[in-house]
Amino acid sequence: MVVAFFTPVTGTGGGAIIGLSAAVLLLLSGTILGASCISSLTIISLHTALTDPSATWKLLFLSSFLLISNTVLGPHFSFDERLMEDPNIPIVSIYGYLIAGFLIGFGTRLGNGCTSGHGICGMARLSKRSIVAVLTFMGTAWVTATLTAPGVSFSKTTDFLRTDKVPIFYNRWLGFGVSMFFVTLTLCALYSLLRYKKQNLCKEIDHEGGTLQPANRVENESPGSFQYDRTPQEIEDVRTIIHDSIHKLIPAGIAGSIFAVGLAVSQMVLQSKVFGFLNLYLFAEGTFDPTLATVMIGGCVISWISYQFVKPFGLFPNSHARESPIMVSKFNIPTSKIIDAQLIGGAICFGIGWGISGLCPGPAIFKAACGSEPVLYWWWPTFILGSFTARRTKAWLGSLKPKL
Repeated sequence: MVVAFFTPVTGTGGGAIIGLSAAVLLLLSGTILGASCISSLTIISLHTALTDPSATWKLLFLSSFLLISNTVLGPHFSFDERLMEDPNIPIVSIYGYLIAGFLIGFGTRLGNGCTSGHGICGMARLSKRSIVAVLTFMGTAWVTATLTAPGVSFSKTTDFLRTDKVPIFYNRWLGFGVSMFFVTLTLCALYSLLRYKKQNLCKEIDHEGGTLQPANRVENESPGSFQYDRTPQEIEDVRTIIHDSIHKLIPAGIAGSIFAVGLAVSQMVLQSKVFGFLNLYLFAEGTFDPTLATVMIGGCVISWISYQFVKPFGLFPNSHARESPIMVSKFNIPTSKIIDAQLIGGAICFGIGWGISGLCPGPAIFKAACGSEPVLYWWWPTFILGSFTARRTKAWLGSLKPKL
């Protein structure tokens, strides 16, 4: 009885912490919490992440998430008891990780979101596009996890997705190495950002040529001689980008740490928790785990509250609603209302992969930080491949559209 009560409480509390992470990003830096987009875009477009000032915050978000997960939270999740003891909870095979990683990478990129982007953030702002995506991938995940569950007659066809071999859960030194790799990349990106600021925000301005540009010295010219060829508006745009990029760093670091804590408190980093919710046959067994539902509810409630302070997403009159975030110049919130084949197809692919592996991008980052060998060796490489394939697919589909 105590466990049955405690599980929804921790799920709701963990979800609320995840929602707080989304609220920090939204209200302070004007961006949404999308674990799949942050991870895939950062890894696939690594050069951009290192050199584009507007992408530096994503690396800092990942670094703070990885460090907290590895050093503080990881030791408490070195053992998944239910995965070992409950015969109705599957252990994912190498083939399962490979297929699921690709489908999740492809699906989240094609459909532009996962449980955090569409679920926690999209549903909180009552986006019809996100609601359709969530209903689609939740339904697909339920069907997939149920039909491939151990002991189900249909599962004999999909036995290759499961294994009886108990995995080595975590290699903390491996996770530490992964974490420090991204910390090093983040430091390089921060150096690049500060260097960009120094090069492009000099105070010397030439008024004689009729145009303005941050001072860039021309080779072989005497000291104090500069070349200027930008308009005042272009200079202001550059300054805004640099200002916003720098001021997004602190919220990103805070949000990444909070997100890791939320996933840990809710225990969504345990695959048995996810399978315990997605396998509908567990209703009959009396071991169904409602934690995932309470996580989504807790996260959406807190995220929804934050949107009440953002114009025009508030449902009620609020004199404190803001037209711009607290620390940067503007909000960057998806406004697309298009519900098309890409959205549905991406959600279906994500749902199948989620139902196979019990992993979505946020928990997969956590497991990478803790040094989960199956996730690092099999799930993440195919996730990256799937994301890359989806990007190419979207570009190809875009080229097929008639140009006006």
